[in-house]
Amino acid sequence: MESRGRRFEFPRHLAFALALAVLAGANAPPARAQTGFPTIPLWGYAGAYQDSTLFNPFVCGGFFGPRPDSLRQQPRTISIRFHRDRRAEARPDFGGYRVWRAVGTPDTSRMLLLRRYSLNPNAAITWNFSRVDTTSLNFICDSRVVNDSIVTFVDPDSSGNWEKVCRRVDHFGRCLSPRDSVMKLVPPPGPHDGFRTWYSITYEGLNTTDNVNLDLFVPGPYDTSGNYAHCGTPGDSTTCPRINLNNKAANMIAEPIEPTAGPTQNLSTVSVVPNPYRANEAWDQPGGHEVHFINLPARSTIKIYTVAGDLVVKLEHDDPVRDFERWDLRNQSGHEVASGIYMYRVESASLTFQNRFVVVR
Repeated sequence: MESRGRRFEFPRHLAFALALAVLAGANAPPARAQTGFPTIPLWGYAGAYQDSTLFNPFVCGGFFGPRPDSLRQQPRTISIRFHRDRRAEARPDFGGYRVWRAVGTPDTSRMLLLRRYSLNPNAAITWNFSRVDTTSLNFICDSRVVNDSIVTFVDPDSSGNWEKVCRRVDHFGRCLSPRDSVMKLVPPPGPHDGFRTWYSITYEGLNTTDNVNLDLFVPGPYDTSGNYAHCGTPGDSTTCPRINLNNKAANMIAEPIEPTAGPTQNLSTVSVVPNPYRANEAWDQPGGHEVHFINLPARSTIKIYTVAGDLVVKLEHDDPVRDFERWDLRNQSGHEVASGIYMYRVESASLTFQNRFVVVR
């Protein structure tokens, strides 16, 4: 499509990476009345979840029939699936969904905005879903009832902000076609292999006045009237505190997920990170310490020894998805090990590999 010298183009490799609607879901409205502002159910998987047909920005995802669900192992990739809420989308101030990520800690103040599925004028390119009929609460597209209640987001394939870039550049990066631009999805760094990663989904507020797009503000405590538009006595901070019921903590995934490169049978690539370990690492949990054995096969045994040959601990790795195993730097008795050089031996079927690493307290 071309308009005023600007071309809008969707590369083939983004076919799965964009909105990725859709597993068919039940399309009937809720059978019973519910109170309280709706939270967003979400689920996470290590790898690239595949459940949609090719993406078409001009056709609602609900028009496509569902594909058999599958999970493709893909290095450093996490898939999040969340359930659209009809009641929330029927609000006049609903502006879309926002996907957030936190690494190493579930601290919501440190979450990074990864992607917007937005109805706001400056981001309409990101929405290829149906719209909710406010009377029936059905998902409607082109006057037809469709089924696209589940959204699949793949990090980093679906991450990023849409940026207008020059279509052709020279080897210095200089634009050769200033009147021929392309909208490109530019993702932020990550996710990072072996790091515990938390995700959250929030509702975006509808904004028709400027280009500042924020989370939808829904004042608490819970409004039981059914319209989710007010609480208590307006202006009374006692009965109507300024609490946003649409918040990252309420819509966060239950357990963290860890991206992985996937198991490998080549034991020569096994290693320990970090090496040397110096007192702490970015992925350490509060009060804990750990190193990672990476590039492991699906099943293996890891034996850790002192340089004198004494067995410190034995770890059993049995994971068809993750290529790493954690060690909390404690021996078989549960005591923290001292600084020094340690040997490790990885055994898998008839193959073995050994090397050493250093711990500095």
